Amino acid sequence: MDIKQMKDFVSQELKTLKQEHRLLSLHIGACESIMKKKTKQDFQELLKSEHALLEGFEIRESTSCIEEHVNRQISPLESLRLMCLLSLTENGLISKDYRSLKTQYLQSYGYDHILTFANLKQIGLLTEQQPGETLTAVESTMGKLVTDKAVGKLTDAFSSLARKSHFRALSKRLNLIPRTEEEYDLKVPRDMAYVFSGAYVPLSCKIIEQVLERDGWAGMEEVSRLLNNNEFITVERSTDAGQCSSAQRVILVVFLGGCTFSEIAALRFLGKEKGYKFVFVTTAITNSFRMLESLLES
Repeated sequence: MDIKQMKDFVSQELKTLKQEHRLLSLHIGACESIMKKKTKQDFQELLKSEHALLEGFEIRESTSCIEEHVNRQISPLESLRLMCLLSLTENGLISKDYRSLKTQYLQSYGYDHILTFANLKQIGLLTEQQPGETLTAVESTMGKLVTDKAVGKLTDAFSSLARKSHFRALSKRLNLIPRTEEEYDLKVPRDMAYVFSGAYVPLSCKIIEQVLERDGWAGMEEVSRLLNNNEFITVERSTDAGQCSSAQRVILVVFLGGCTFSEIAALRFLGKEKGYKFVFVTTAITNSFRMLESLLES
């Protein structure tokens, strides 16, 4: 190797090798951190509870798991996240569960979190169901026939039947939870659910997919109604814009209030599959912990 070749190696190849070494160290560190968290027993139990809540199975067992999580004081934010997930998927907690979980949480993490619960209730993340007049009448009638202990169990059952969770309806309508007998292969993803290991498709991403496929909200009146019906405006596209079908469609997606990396990854996958180019504009990149931290009262 002559002097010129040595100079070229130092200025070019050695620089590249140093960068690759730095990136390799970064990836190894990230893998170690992920595996350390993933192999914990608490993580596996947490994941199981989250999947059960999304699918609507074993709600009582999941509630007991949340209570155990709170009483063991594993993490105040993770406990709140599970409680919020239960509330959102079940259209609010029945009064008995809401008061019980709230009391146990305050006893475990401090009564200064009373304001935290008020904040969560105000924005609709953790709410208490308001029983209807019909349900109250049924409870009153049953109270004359059976014991108080049995009434409590029947009340829970009737409350469960009376609930009409918007999440459940949206999940069924939009197929947010893919049903498949095969194990989901993350190396060969089939749909946007790969961002959550095949368990769930982000609601915002599914709505965008449906609107793009239908070229509007036609046929999605039920979805629009479940989403309060007053959040969407349809704008007529010009004729020239519709004629550019041969060119790659550029879709501008604006998230007000923030979005997650999962939503961005899911839409990028959709763009790759359908030939779209997504441009994202958001007020923040957030996640459940950042959002909950902003609601905690110190």
